[in-house]
Amino acid sequence: MRLRIAHQLSLMLAAAVVLAVLAVGGVSLWTLRNGFTDYLRLRDEEQLTRLVALLEQRAAADPSMAWLRGNREAQRAVLDELQGRPPRPEPGPREGPPEENGARPPEHRPPRGPGRPPPGPPPGPGGRGDIGGDIGDRIVVRDAQGAWLAGRRQPPDQPRTAREVKVNGVAVAFVELSAGPAPEGLDARFLQRQSSSLLLTALATIIVTALAGWWIAGRWSRPLRQLQLATHRIARGESGVRIPVPGAQGGSRSGAVEIDDLVADVNAMVVALATLEDSRRQWIAQISHELRTPLAVLRGEMESIEDGARQPTPAVMTSLREEVAQLTRLVDDLHTLAVADLGQMPCHFTGGDANAALERMARRFETRAGQMGLSLAIEPASGAIPAQWDFGRIEQLLSNLLENSLRYTHAPGRIRVRWRTQAGVLQLLVEDSAPGVPMAQLDKLFDPLFRGDAARSRTGQHGSGLGLSIVRAIVRAHRGQVLASACALGGLAIQVELPLQPQQLERRKRSA
Repeated sequence: MRLRIAHQLSLMLAAAVVLAVLAVGGVSLWTLRNGFTDYLRLRDEEQLTRLVALLEQRAAADPSMAWLRGNREAQRAVLDELQGRPPRPEPGPREGPPEENGARPPEHRPPRGPGRPPPGPPPGPGGRGDIGGDIGDRIVVRDAQGAWLAGRRQPPDQPRTAREVKVNGVAVAFVELSAGPAPEGLDARFLQRQSSSLLLTALATIIVTALAGWWIAGRWSRPLRQLQLATHRIARGESGVRIPVPGAQGGSRSGAVEIDDLVADVNAMVVALATLEDSRRQWIAQISHELRTPLAVLRGEMESIEDGARQPTPAVMTSLREEVAQLTRLVDDLHTLAVADLGQMPCHFTGGDANAALERMARRFETRAGQMGLSLAIEPASGAIPAQWDFGRIEQLLSNLLENSLRYTHAPGRIRVRWRTQAGVLQLLVEDSAPGVPMAQLDKLFDPLFRGDAARSRTGQHGSGLGLSIVRAIVRAHRGQVLASACALGGLAIQVELPLQPQQLERRKRSA
């Protein structure tokens, strides 16, 4: 079963928190129990140390420890002093009828049978010894020979801690403290309350985190759901789709920068697709218009010949051939741009002198410029400039730039061509005189089939609007840049930057 992203995020957050809570809770419980056990052990050792000190004080008067053997009153006195209780009062005379000579009736004692132990604590574990209290049930006092003096006998395999009772540096007795049982009474209730608090806290944390994860996941998935619906509409061809940007107009943001940026990017993509679609439709309309003009001329000429209105004289055939040549150039230019848009413009790079090649190409336009009433100034660089170019494409580039200036510069006018090298890049600048190009149209000059303002045109001089687009495609194929700007001569300036070794530059970029 496939889950929505909100459910997946909720489960992931809940699982992560549950694992974290279980890990922390388990460690906390383990630490609590071990810490509490250590606390009980340290408390037992402290009481054991105090008991040994009390026994040493009393044994100083009687190192034989006879005062403790079988003397329950002495044992209780030691216990009361250990636990900070006041001394117990001496027992008073018994109430009842007075006996003869004031003597108390003899206590009824069962006869001592064979093997009956002497007065003392009950044998074996299970009964209570004479030393009680917090550790009384686990204390055994033995004399220097190991004979029992007081306390409760413990199982032989019970772990115990032993301390010596010394008088003047000589051990007169031993005190043994058996390991304590599991916590009970107040200790057990305290430990249980702490464990229950930890469990309840862990459960509350899991519940709160699950609710928070569900809320956060829903907040994150809401714009993603909008993105999904919007992309479905875009795929169906709707161009007016817009996704509300989180945080716009005082709205709350999604909480994730990436999601907000993704929404903005999708909106920008929709705008770009709409622009691209408009450009495609305009491109198709302009191409059909450009192709229709020469085809209409050809059809008119051929129909007039068929009707006998005109004769297929050499002049007529020359006119037809020029129209075919114009149509061929237009188709070739369209093919070049199409290939360039696919990133597959064929370029054959060879070594040569860029300075000599550019000067030779520019000189071809001097005569034509003079015939049109324009002066062409060529300012080459000094010395040879080794370059690795497709010189055929570079010739096409410079020819298109000069054709653009010749076509749109008013006579009498000026055209200036110059180039220099700097840091392995050749900077080519083509400038012309008035008229200029409005600032709003400078960025569109390199768009296919775009023509500038009607003021920047010569009568009878119409181009296809593809020349500068081809210039940009050639520059990009050589890893360069091209820029159009206003010119100090009053017209248009086009600056081209071409790396002298574009293939080496491309290899360095790929290796980086």
